[in-house]
Amino acid sequence: MGHERVGALPHSKPWRDVVAQIVASSSSGSDVAELARSTLENVQIRFRRLHQDDGVIAAFQFLVALPKSASSSPYQSDPTYDPTVDLSSNPSTLRLVAELGSWVDSHQESTEYASIAKKAGADAIALWSQQQQQQPGLFPYQGDSKEVWRRADNGSGFCEVARLFFAKFTERYLNYFLDREASAVLPNASERDRLASQLQQHVDGVSKYAFETSRITQSFAAGWFNLHARQRTPSKDELESFLSVAFGKMREELIREASSK
Repeated sequence: MGHERVGALPHSKPWRDVVAQIVASSSSGSDVAELARSTLENVQIRFRRLHQDDGVIAAFQFLVALPKSASSSPYQSDPTYDPTVDLSSNPSTLRLVAELGSWVDSHQESTEYASIAKKAGADAIALWSQQQQQQPGLFPYQGDSKEVWRRADNGSGFCEVARLFFAKFTERYLNYFLDREASAVLPNASERDRLASQLQQHVDGVSKYAFETSRITQSFAAGWFNLHARQRTPSKDELESFLSVAFGKMREELIREASSK
């Protein structure tokens, strides 16, 4: 389960083309292909060990805890380790994001990894909640946090939450390293400011690329949740094992993109 070969995923626009658009107005003459390659390479290096970082594990663990906290079915948990999320008071998205931040901070190992994980987790919480407001159904969203997260308490719902997390994690690292690598070769502050402006204008392109890349984690996330989290909360080892495979799948996809012509 989870190790099947998904195959090459189609992207609406190759990463190299996204980078070319971003640096199009730069007069530095920097090589777009090399900039695209070095950005992906840096992200790949980070993805090798992310699954072992306690802050990253904690961020993902909080996302697993949210639907479990909304579940109407009894489940096994470890109160000494699992985050306690009280949805009975109908907490706002901002409050849930704050609780996520506090939980990750209490398990932080690497400041860099924890920061990206908190932001990606916050993005996933906000986007999932927003999507449920727009979702038609027999029981429409009426500001009920428990109902919002109950919808993620199954493989098909949770795999969407997981995809949002991995997409935003990847997007933030792509932007971070693209900015860092490009700034290193730009000749002056004016060019660097222009790049920053271009990054802002093309953030949708980076976001869409990351979201499409993260699709490779979906079927695995659905199967894993049903097996390891449907009736209980998973252990730290199980969370780390899941993240190892998921980030590994993402890394394979980034390597494929970097080597494509």
